[in-house]
Amino acid sequence: MASKTASVCAYLARVCANRPIHFIISTALVASITYLSILDHYATSLNADSSKPVSFYHPSGSSDYNKWVQVENLSDYDSIDHYALTPIKFKRVGDSSLPVYDNMIVGMEENEKILVSDYSSTDSLYEQLETLSGSHDTEFKLRSSHRIGRYYEYIKSLFSKVGSLIKGAEPFDIILVTVAYGAMWFTFAQLFFEMKKLGSNFWLAFGSLLSSGIAFLFALAIGTTLLNLKVPLISLSEGLPFLVATIGFKHKIAFTAPVLKALNSRSGNDVPQVISDVVKFQTAIPLIKDQSIIIACFLLCSILAPNLTGLVNFCVMSALILAVDLFFTFTFYSSILSLKAQINKVHKEIELKQFLEEDGIDETVAERVASSTELTTDLFHHDSSIVSFKVAMIVGFISLHLFALGTSWLYDDSADYEPVNLFSTFSPTLSKSVALNVPIGKHGTLVTVMPTRIYSKVDLFTQAEDFAFHIFGRMSTAISDPLVGKFLFVLAGISVSINIYLLNATNAHLTETHAVKKAEKKREKIERSKVANIPKPAAPVVIPRSSNSSSDDIKEAQIIDESLSDDQSSSDVDSVESKAVGPKRSIEELAEILKAGNVKECTDDEVVELVTTGKLPLYALEKQLVNKTRAVVVRRKAIAKLADAPVLNTTKLPWKHYDYDRVFGACCENVIGFMPLPVGVAGPMIIDKVPYHIPMATTEGCLVASTMRGCKAINAGGGVQTVLTNDGMTRGPCISFPTLARTGAAKIWLDSEEGQKVMKSAFNSTSRFARLQHLQTAMAGTLLFIRFKTTTGDAMGMNMISKGVEYALNYMVKECGFEDMEVISLSGNYCTDKKAAAINWIEGRGKSVVAAAIVPADVVRKVLKSDVDALVELNVSKNLIGSAMAGSVGGFNAHAANLVTAVYLATGQDPAQNVESSNCITLMSKLANGDLQISVSMPSIEVGTIGGGTVLEPQGAMLELLGVRGPHPTEPGANARQLAKIVASAVLAAELSLCSALAAGHLVQSHMTHNRKAPAADGAATATSSAPDVKRLQEGSKICIRS
Repeated sequence: MASKTASVCAYLARVCANRPIHFIISTALVASITYLSILDHYATSLNADSSKPVSFYHPSGSSDYNKWVQVENLSDYDSIDHYALTPIKFKRVGDSSLPVYDNMIVGMEENEKILVSDYSSTDSLYEQLETLSGSHDTEFKLRSSHRIGRYYEYIKSLFSKVGSLIKGAEPFDIILVTVAYGAMWFTFAQLFFEMKKLGSNFWLAFGSLLSSGIAFLFALAIGTTLLNLKVPLISLSEGLPFLVATIGFKHKIAFTAPVLKALNSRSGNDVPQVISDVVKFQTAIPLIKDQSIIIACFLLCSILAPNLTGLVNFCVMSALILAVDLFFTFTFYSSILSLKAQINKVHKEIELKQFLEEDGIDETVAERVASSTELTTDLFHHDSSIVSFKVAMIVGFISLHLFALGTSWLYDDSADYEPVNLFSTFSPTLSKSVALNVPIGKHGTLVTVMPTRIYSKVDLFTQAEDFAFHIFGRMSTAISDPLVGKFLFVLAGISVSINIYLLNATNAHLTETHAVKKAEKKREKIERSKVANIPKPAAPVVIPRSSNSSSDDIKEAQIIDESLSDDQSSSDVDSVESKAVGPKRSIEELAEILKAGNVKECTDDEVVELVTTGKLPLYALEKQLVNKTRAVVVRRKAIAKLADAPVLNTTKLPWKHYDYDRVFGACCENVIGFMPLPVGVAGPMIIDKVPYHIPMATTEGCLVASTMRGCKAINAGGGVQTVLTNDGMTRGPCISFPTLARTGAAKIWLDSEEGQKVMKSAFNSTSRFARLQHLQTAMAGTLLFIRFKTTTGDAMGMNMISKGVEYALNYMVKECGFEDMEVISLSGNYCTDKKAAAINWIEGRGKSVVAAAIVPADVVRKVLKSDVDALVELNVSKNLIGSAMAGSVGGFNAHAANLVTAVYLATGQDPAQNVESSNCITLMSKLANGDLQISVSMPSIEVGTIGGGTVLEPQGAMLELLGVRGPHPTEPGANARQLAKIVASAVLAAELSLCSALAAGHLVQSHMTHNRKAPAADGAATATSSAPDVKRLQEGSKICIRS
């Protein structure tokens, strides 16, 4: 039973999550109708007396106020005098005097008069009194009573009624209700706080309130109509705060938390399916059990107290509210969750795609990467500007709603305006001052107090209202015209047809894209199944080992044998292998096929022939064949012939099972395969109190092991502390002028505040992400070098900077008076990129990071097998004095480039930028307590977490391992900055370990241990081969010192 119930709830959640907009809009429409029916139900009882004219009768004789009595049936008083008293209120009077008429008397309030008229002529009199004239040609015009000013009266009446209720209540009851209202508002605040902890600052909490509010409306409508429950507004106003405070929104939070966790951890999956799975396996049964217990308690209370009708009705209503609220949690709230998740997902994909395109990635590759990348960041995150906009939008909507209800723009001035006194505490009455001015007839007098009429002074605002209403009226009249109406109907039909066509075209495009992706997944699945189902050889080839063959020889033979076996058991689809169908076609026929653009219909050998004969360029294979994997295979075969390199016909350089769609247009051209690199991991390493496992791609033995030892030692001292001192990528173009004076003028202008401001504005207009920080200039004759320093978000950013620099220089020529300027080169080596340069060492480039750690003295002795004094002396002698003697620029370290390059290769960075990124000075000192303090200062770490090689799946996976993949959701650039800190921390660990090894003389021994296999068990073989092996290792170890 429980599983069936959970399945039903999951089905409802999935249906609503699949069509969130449809369900939200339909629910909102039905809720609006329900709200109006409830409002009509309660407003009818409230306004039964106050919305109608009230009549009073006075018998014949002398006027006595106490003899006035209210009457209902006017037909009983046909033969007596009948007067109508119409209260007239004047608004925006200012200094003007009120109109004076013979049949007007002073009212009960300031700026109020009472119009006394014969009841039978009231209608005709109203038609004549559309406009009233005062002194000095001042006019007052009849206005609608539905004005914003009436809300003041509503509030005033509300406070009056609340005050009367308080006066009649017990002090304990007042305190109790006050505490309940305070607890209710605290519950609302707690809901927003809990949702904020889950990752949503506004919309999920607002959606929870909206879901519960709609559930309340439906429950109230069901209770009052179907169950005929009598729950007065006073009971609701007193009881609902207790219900909200005691029940709260725990069920919403309990439903939201696992859904958000699943969405964030399974971001690549279908959102509705994720919500359905969470409902089915985690939330449905617990929520139903909890709510059922509370509902049962309410129903039991109603059974135990049958004599207390008000309590019984409220308990039944509360139980109904909880049941309906639970239903809407699985349906309406699931739609909100799904819609918000999908919108955020689309926004992230669009932002990532734009970022990749600005960084120079091909549009197709950027779209593919953005749609397929599983971001590890929270799907729901806080953006203060967006939240502010949302709050302002809601407040503006409510304000506009109130204004639309409160102004007379949409109402006809000629209509009768009856006040809607929703909060009136008593019906209109007859005051003593007014009663004295009513004559008493022979047979008595009947007086009817009419609804109040509002007159406003005719001014600019009133004329604007009249003009707007006139426009709306004319538009309404024009639309009702038969000819115009038919024309608009035809125009609307054409518009609908165009929209349907565009929607169908968009849907067809999306369907085609989805079909292509589905076909690719199916192809990959078929390929994997084929490989899995191919039987392996029964007896693999075994090559006997001889005493003269080295272990490397055996490994190479085994790899060749395994690769051949893999080549026999693997196949790719879409004509990756050669097709031998039909007779061989001549080169002329193939040239015609190429000209017609049908190369993809040729066999692989035919395409190879086109390439080798020069008809088809190597770089055009992807475009002509449409299949990038097939292009790689054909290119390998063509180059094997052109370069006489049969090795490309083997799988020594692998090519299968790789996503070349991410490579083409982003990372490499003329692709013939991929180069596998061993990837090790060092860690965990505690960096700023957070543990990280650091991936390293390297072919140097003992590098990972050495770094691992450094991590262990540093963690024993509490980990690494890092400080980022600067963040800004640079590009330094070279420009020239005809004369030295013009060059100097340009430099002075660029260095000025005005020049910096103008160039920043021009540069920043080219990108949503790149922001120019400042310009630095240098002259050499008539040449001027400008160093643009910018922030680039989470991208390394060279491409987007180059576009911004190019535009800024063109703007300088066209708009800033430097028409004689000539751009020599967009990169004038003043950046400086991928070259050793003092400017990067001094000014910094990319991320400037300082990482430091304290290593206890006993850890130095036990783990590093060294001594603090020896390490300090070695660092000064080797890293400082030795590097100075060599004239080094930024090379005051042991082997920073080792770690920088290894991490760069593993995480998809530009390995050539290790030149400047490896700028590092390592400092060591002995503290007063004998511990070792070590730090590395690296002023030019150039990294990014999007763009470049990070779009490749293996490299992206390593960034995901570090938790910095893709753009940061709330703080642009935070992921790239964190990656730079990780690089500096890894360098710190490796520096510590290598210097310790050098100080203790362990380097040769470590390389002998980690770089070679242990000798065979055969004693004779050991005796024979150990001597030359040891000799070779001793000689090789001399070049293993990375200094």
